[in-house]
Amino acid sequence: MLGTLGLWTLLPAVAQVSPNRRTCVFFEAPGVRGSTKTLGEVLDARPGTPKSIRCLYSHCCFGIWNLTHGQAHVEMQGCRDSDEPGCESLHCDPIPRAHPRLGSTLFTCSCGTDFCNANYSHLPPSGDPGAPGPQDPQSTSGGPVWMALLLLGMFLALLMCSVILAVLQRKTCGVQGGSDPEPGAGRDCGDCEELPELAELCFSQVIQEGGHAVVWAGRLQGEMVAIKAFPPRAMAQFRAERAVYQLPGLQHDHIVRFITAGQGGPGPLPSVPLLVLELYPKGSLCHYLTQYTSDWGSSLRMALSLAEGLAFLHEERWQDGQYKPGIAHRDLSSQNVLVREDRSCAIGDLGLALVLPGLAQPPASAATQPGGPAVILEAGTQRYMAPELLDRTLDLQDWGTALQRADIYSLALLLWEILSRCSDLRPDRRPPPFQLAYEAELGSNPSACELWALAVEERRRPRIPSTWSCPTTDPEGLRELLEDCWDADPEARLTAECVQQRLAALAYLQVASSFPESCPSAPGSAPLPCRPQQASCHLSVQQGPGSRSPQPVSTSVHV
Repeated sequence: MLGTLGLWTLLPAVAQVSPNRRTCVFFEAPGVRGSTKTLGEVLDARPGTPKSIRCLYSHCCFGIWNLTHGQAHVEMQGCRDSDEPGCESLHCDPIPRAHPRLGSTLFTCSCGTDFCNANYSHLPPSGDPGAPGPQDPQSTSGGPVWMALLLLGMFLALLMCSVILAVLQRKTCGVQGGSDPEPGAGRDCGDCEELPELAELCFSQVIQEGGHAVVWAGRLQGEMVAIKAFPPRAMAQFRAERAVYQLPGLQHDHIVRFITAGQGGPGPLPSVPLLVLELYPKGSLCHYLTQYTSDWGSSLRMALSLAEGLAFLHEERWQDGQYKPGIAHRDLSSQNVLVREDRSCAIGDLGLALVLPGLAQPPASAATQPGGPAVILEAGTQRYMAPELLDRTLDLQDWGTALQRADIYSLALLLWEILSRCSDLRPDRRPPPFQLAYEAELGSNPSACELWALAVEERRRPRIPSTWSCPTTDPEGLRELLEDCWDADPEARLTAECVQQRLAALAYLQVASSFPESCPSAPGSAPLPCRPQQASCHLSVQQGPGSRSPQPVSTSVHV
């Protein structure tokens, strides 16, 4: 799932690209009015004609050629706004579309493979309907494979229509759409009728893309925001994520702040469902750890805030007369956690989150959940999936508790990633370059089978260096914390509240011992709270308005 809302991806070197997106040639001839740059991400901004573009809203390329007196000239190439009939073609097979002037014919094509719009396969021979006069057009090349990308040419018959359409488009600031939208670009989302039009929303630039959404940076009433735009085919994902964000009482410093939902789009693009969220300029946790190392204090702040956010999600509570149910995230990854200005973390991307049965209810069987076991076992990023999800042995009789325990496993991998970049845990204060969990063992793109063999069959976990201990804090505190979170037995794992207490204890010991200025042979370590076998975790759940009496709950029963 998508989830990162930071400005870091404004830098081309860091821009993240979905591997299954179509790449087309992009070109706009001099003098062509309008532009279709907003339909994709131009990958080469240097001057000159050869460019390529990654499509945002379709898997379809297009090309437009002007055949004048037997000579073909490319007018535009790029991405279409949607997958229309004809896009299934593997090659660019042009058909005549218009006669902008005597002796001139415009040909267009659509096709569905990478760079398929670089060259046309042929032009219709003389005598075909719509062919340009009595001359035989010669099959001339439309340019090399990298000739360039995007949309409609400047023919007089369509120019007036395009001007009228441009006037009717929603006004946006930041991204100025072209005046010649592709056919169908003005269609609004048929399922968006109940959503308010966010007329004051301004789009500036795409900062993140995922399988179900594209995230823009923009402004709403002067505030910098992140705009998560869902294509019409992802309406179900939009509704699911909006429903979680709109749950009462979900406001928390370490959960991404939801602002509003509605519909809209940049420039000439069709209206789509939108979630407007707070923008976090430091970007995702993955990006931050790639760029920066942290001292012990900053590492603890990130780790503790992450545990606090997850504990809040998991907790069922009454607050200010509002009931917040427990929620399982189900897609915790360092891409879906954002870093705030104070270097604490905020959990985002709630598209797969599920509301959990209340503590007063008996354990809920998966059969009672809408969608049944298939929905429960649906998971997020494979790298962070718990062993019981990888081998599909999750406890479906008490799936609420089981999903929380799976979240704890994912949390452990994130804590490992944070600690791997802590300079104070290295003798030379030089942490190695950032690697995702299991990247050292399986590389950057492990398969489900490889993860299963490593994490389930061999029960291996990311390596914990021996340097990750200091006598003044707790010689084995960090190791025990991680091992108690990613235990192969889900029932042996800590709760999120226990993780929070463990990290808070380490933070207290840091202050008391002035760690990490020095790590001499230290007095004995303080006992760590919340060991699983002690059943000492408590969930502070208000039983109703005005009540705050905590209930002891065994970690092996409810979280």
